[in-house]
Amino acid sequence: MASTHTFDWLSDLGPAYLAQESWHSGAYHEDSLFHLVYRPSHPFAIACGAGLLAEHIRRFRFTPEVIQHLVRVTDERGRTVFSESFLNYLQRLRLRVNVWAAPEGMLLLPGEPLAIVRGPFAQVQLMETAFRWLIWRSSQWATRVAVQRWEKQNWQEEDTPLPPVTTPDFDGWKIRAEYIGGAYADEILDTIRTPSRPPANDEGMICVWRAGTGSAPGHLPLTQIRRVYRANHALGDIWLTEDQEEIASVSKTSAAILDERTHRHKTLKFTRFQNLYQPLLAKGHPVLVNQRLGFLRQRTLKQLEAFHFAPLGEYPHGWFQQ
Repeated sequence: MASTHTFDWLSDLGPAYLAQESWHSGAYHEDSLFHLVYRPSHPFAIACGAGLLAEHIRRFRFTPEVIQHLVRVTDERGRTVFSESFLNYLQRLRLRVNVWAAPEGMLLLPGEPLAIVRGPFAQVQLMETAFRWLIWRSSQWATRVAVQRWEKQNWQEEDTPLPPVTTPDFDGWKIRAEYIGGAYADEILDTIRTPSRPPANDEGMICVWRAGTGSAPGHLPLTQIRRVYRANHALGDIWLTEDQEEIASVSKTSAAILDERTHRHKTLKFTRFQNLYQPLLAKGHPVLVNQRLGFLRQRTLKQLEAFHFAPLGEYPHGWFQQ
């Protein structure tokens, strides 16, 4: 993995330790499915940071310099922490990870992950820092600003000033996210030093399925969400596993769900739907089309307006029922 000039991906060695464990146990190559989980203290989250991940993943390589850095990592007895066989694996590694993410500026409800990640177990583990810093934190910052707009019912789409100049570092990523969330220039200056909370134990990269072990307790392998509409009004979110997505007809105009909020069955009648998770990485290669920051900000404002009149507290969302 390489870094930008201002951020060291290896400042947190935790993902590398976990990947080495899976290397030595033989689980490193197992096909796995992860959710990038964010649990806001608000009734919604604003997805953000997918464009940053697509940009930075091009430099996700274990260069000779990075390997030498890992060789020098020792424990309290001065012994090398990373084994020679694991470092050889890293030198040969080529990403084969697929990622689907909610578009930046999209409103997500409780229980809906920011991204769906599938690939070899150790490779996903090694990418954890990138997901945490670029998508998880960006979504936290964008959500915090968007909630302020939500509470003030201030979501004019025309309020889209030119995006601020950003730098490829912590402060730059935060400025970018807060702009997408709807912040004004003076608000960004006021909040740029506000500390960000770290992910809780049930947040971040959560493995929900792995070949040979099945689904994790309490987790279903959600792979897609269909947001259904009547005209331009969102009616509900249908959660789908991979198998359910294969059989859920694209031609039907009604579907039954088990509502996550009320735990009751509900039938949604709609005229069209939108798949929320869009391809971000295909076999480790970025496939996301670059979008203007002003457009992403406008998407946030449109989402706030649309869901304020849903109303959000009664908006159905939950598992597809066959």
